[in-house]
Amino acid sequence: MVSAGGAVVVAVSLLYTARSYRLSHRGQVTDRFTKALERLSSGDIDARLGGIHALAHVAADSRPHHDDVVEVLEAFLRRRAPKARRDDGPALAPRPRMPERPDSDVQAALTALGRRPRRPERRNLDLSDLHLARARLADLDLRNVYLRGADLRGANLGRIFLASAILREANLRGASLDGGNLVGASLVDADLRDASLERTNLEGAILRNASLRRAWLWSAILRGASLRGVDLGEAGLSYADLRGTRLEGLNLEGADLRGANLRRATLRGVDLRGANLTGASLEGADLRDVTGWSEREIRAAAKVDERTRF
Repeated sequence: MVSAGGAVVVAVSLLYTARSYRLSHRGQVTDRFTKALERLSSGDIDARLGGIHALAHVAADSRPHHDDVVEVLEAFLRRRAPKARRDDGPALAPRPRMPERPDSDVQAALTALGRRPRRPERRNLDLSDLHLARARLADLDLRNVYLRGADLRGANLGRIFLASAILREANLRGASLDGGNLVGASLVDADLRDASLERTNLEGAILRNASLRRAWLWSAILRGASLRGVDLGEAGLSYADLRGTRLEGLNLEGADLRGANLRRATLRGVDLRGANLTGASLEGADLRDVTGWSEREIRAAAKVDERTRF
């Protein structure tokens, strides 16, 4: 009985100590969170950078503060980054000059959000309509993010994780997305002219009416992507994986399709004038009504079989 009583006392003591530790730790984290918030409103760039890094550490250390940190950094970006400018109409007044690249505190907030711990969140991160030209987003995890209408011209998004992201009407002209994961992403009406997407995974992505003119898609994966109305004129698609993809009616004039995998793809009515089909795999493809190449020329340049339709 004495031993049992002693064990109960020890257990209660340990529970009390653990509870005290949790309360103390929670209080310390809350204090760190409050001080970081104060730094974000400072007029000194160094203080703001310190606040951003402090918030990143709070998110890493405290699950209960995770969503609060994400929402604070999102609000900070909306306050500090200018709104993306649309160039689709005449300017009625002189337009302010947009920054060539994000300020250091904006870049730090983007990096912190892209490297935050992966946990269930209250809602998806929303960075829509922000001017983020030439931002450095390489190797960041921004899955499910909303970037609708964002200006990401010339941005470095190499090896970025953007699976299921919303990039509708985003400006990605000249951006680098080499090795990125955009599986299931929505790029409807996006501007990807002159962008580099080497080895980028776009499987199941929605690219309706997007412009990929002169884009570099060497060895990119486009299986199952929705490409209706896409402009692929002069695009580099060498060794791209387009198996089973529907390309009917698209502009592929001047495109480089050397070695591309187009098995079972539908190219009916496609404009292939000036395109290079050398070594392309067209087994089982539908090539009816294509423009710019005759059946004899296709058979001589590409790989076809008895299932290929002309």
